Amino acid sequence: MKTWHMVAALAAAAVLTLTIGLFPARAADADGCPQAAFGFTADERDRMHAAVTNARADAQAPGITAGVFVPGRGTWICVVGVSDQETSRAMNAADRFRVGSITKTFTGTAVLQLVERGLIGLDEPLSRYVDWPDGNAITIRQLLNMTAGVYNYTEDPEFIKRYQADPAGSFGPRDALDIARNHEPYFPPGQGFHYSDTNYILLETVVERVTGRSIGDWISQEIVGKLGLDATNYPSTNALEPPFARGYDEMPDPGDGATLRDVTESNPGYAGAAGAMVSNLRDLSVWAAELADGALISDRLQRERLRTVPLAEGADVSYGLGIADWGGWLGHNGTILGYNTAMFYLPDTKAVIVVEVNRSGLDTDHATPLFGALAKILYPDR
Repeated sequence: MKTWHMVAALAAAAVLTLTIGLFPARAADADGCPQAAFGFTADERDRMHAAVTNARADAQAPGITAGVFVPGRGTWICVVGVSDQETSRAMNAADRFRVGSITKTFTGTAVLQLVERGLIGLDEPLSRYVDWPDGNAITIRQLLNMTAGVYNYTEDPEFIKRYQADPAGSFGPRDALDIARNHEPYFPPGQGFHYSDTNYILLETVVERVTGRSIGDWISQEIVGKLGLDATNYPSTNALEPPFARGYDEMPDPGDGATLRDVTESNPGYAGAAGAMVSNLRDLSVWAAELADGALISDRLQRERLRTVPLAEGADVSYGLGIADWGGWLGHNGTILGYNTAMFYLPDTKAVIVVEVNRSGLDTDHATPLFGALAKILYPDR
């Protein structure tokens, strides 16, 4: 199950960061892709356009927004399809999406900020902050880099049924931790890698206990506000602030002929600090660069963040402290009911690629393969 977490099975990637100000206006074709873009050849534009339209067809998604930002070359933004099937409202680059596990990049940054201030120790035991089985052996670092062995509550079959049946239903961090407590760990702390959303719910609890503030409040004031990410927020209600793309999932029983159901209204408590946040193309392009360059933390802690562990032996994908490294591209992806996103940054060229799709189940990922396809077009030798 790929819930709102990073899709570890995919290997090849690419992408993103750095844009400033508003996106420049460009003449676009009928699909919303630019007919001209400084710095990109006609062949590159055609191939990128084809990659986006093919991804939309594969995903059977109402719409896709994709952006490529390469300093010194240019910006290419492609917006296809609709953000609202009922009204046929066209997708817009300014639309907000639920970004799923990209939230972990913000939560990880919050933890590192608190490490900087001496309120949390990276290699201190979880038990200093939270009562948890094996809490004396699990460290904050192991929670961040997915080596703690803690059961992933979003893999629990009953949770999956509950979330899919009622996305707007009641659920919160305590429910997530109760589910995880009832399962055995995957391995002893530090003895393996397993992607676990529970880790970031535990980190949410740690942040709130040491600061006396909600994780959403900390992220809003200490990260989002300081970087001017005006379209980004940690929602406290089921609704999204406009403008936003509506999110869709398959109908569980398409008896009336409809194939998709609208799951836009969703309780952020289902995902919490593991996947609740909302953002848009412009903000993700900025955040990808800031994250990879270590904004808001010291150089020392940025080096710690980028100390990654491989997902599996020989894998080209590795995971650090709330950040993924896909063959040199730094960032994260996210899958949550109704939405699928990816953002990555290539440090040596400062290139950024962002992809947003407004259709997703709990086991699908079309954003990351599209990111990889766009990256391969621009950097075929990487």
